[in-house]
Amino acid sequence: MRVYVLVFRGAPALTRAFDRVMESRHVASCLIEPESGRIRFLAPPRAADALVEQIYAEGGLTWCSQHDVNLQGDAVEARPLMASPAR
Repeated sequence: MRVYVLVFRGAPALTRAFDRVMESRHVASCLIEPESGRIRFLAPPRAADALVEQIYAEGGLTWCSQHDVNLQGDAVEARPLMASPAR
C-alpha cells in the first residue's frame, strides 16, 4: 500500500481532490485537514499514482509526498519514497 500526502492551494482545489479521492474504490483510508489544505490517503501504489496524476491535472496541488507502507500483522513498516513540490 502507499500513503500519499497532498497539499493544495485554496479550498476549491482541496474540495475537488477530496471528492475524487472519496469516489475511488481503491482508497482504503482518507483524512482531510482543511485548516492546512492537506489530504492524506492510503491506496495500492498503481491506483494511487493514477489518482494523483488526475488530481494534479485538475490544478491547485502544491506539494505531494508518498510513502510505501508494509502492513503485516501488528507491525507497520513505512519508508519514504518521494517528496517533491508539485509542478
